Amino acid sequence: MLANQTLTKLLAPSQTRYALRGGVIQIWITRACDKACFACTQGSNLGGKPGFISLTQFEEACRSLKGYWGVVGVFGGNPALHPQFEEICEIFARHFPIEQRGIWCNHPKGKGALMARVFNPALSNLNVHLDQEAKAEFERDWPESAQYLKGAQSDSRHASPFVALKDVIENEEERWQLIADCDVNKYWSAMVCVVRGKVKGYFCEIAAAQAMLHENDPDWPDLGHDAVEGWWNREIEAFSEQVNFYCHRCGVPLRAKGELAINGTTEYVSETHKLIYKPKVRGRPVSVVVDRNTIQIHGVNRATEYIANSKL
Repeated sequence: MLANQTLTKLLAPSQTRYALRGGVIQIWITRACDKACFACTQGSNLGGKPGFISLTQFEEACRSLKGYWGVVGVFGGNPALHPQFEEICEIFARHFPIEQRGIWCNHPKGKGALMARVFNPALSNLNVHLDQEAKAEFERDWPESAQYLKGAQSDSRHASPFVALKDVIENEEERWQLIADCDVNKYWSAMVCVVRGKVKGYFCEIAAAQAMLHENDPDWPDLGHDAVEGWWNREIEAFSEQVNFYCHRCGVPLRAKGELAINGTTEYVSETHKLIYKPKVRGRPVSVVVDRNTIQIHGVNRATEYIANSKL
């Protein structure tokens, strides 16, 4: 399979997919998190300053999604750790109806009552990652969320998105074939975030994470679309630069078996991302993958079924 054939199989942010309400676009507000899950897609398991979106930047991100019909998620890290979370919520509620408002959060951190006023629990992803205190706080302060909570009894299984396809699969045609069937593209979300101080739009949340985590590397392009109104409504061909660069530097299409998010033992990374991969948990082992057999590719049927995959 070649690049142009793959592009025709990928979904643009405006196209329906197997996701909440048929589509999700995330607004990143921080990668700060109280957890350090193995193989976090947003690098919340890594050291360094996590960064926070400013209120001006958040408003710009919201305005850029005017007319979008799917779920808009407030995304982290753990969004509750943003120091201006209350103001973020006020802005968010002004721009989107409750029928579109979701939040991706593992622990309310005292913000549960505020979340209850602003977000739709049915359109949110509330994985407490085995944290019983988080579960109890959600249930107490946001009772409507109780039926949507997950991860209280089951760990999640994450395969590292930072084992780059190009580092472990030499054959480019094989890489394109894997990219064409990417689970994040089919089931997850696009994203608006802040790269090098600018609000940018990406067809994929993993591509966006790469751009942010590598923003201090002058040789690493951000390739994000300026977050002007309607950036998300462009055809997939408009995102071809992102596909051509980021997808070959991503590990999601490998569908590797991975590690348990909380009870894992080793972080996996490949040469492309090695310099950014310094765990915030002191002493956590990191293995630099050089061989496709090391990580058990095709170890899961769908990379994004985190909790189901934990039973493997």
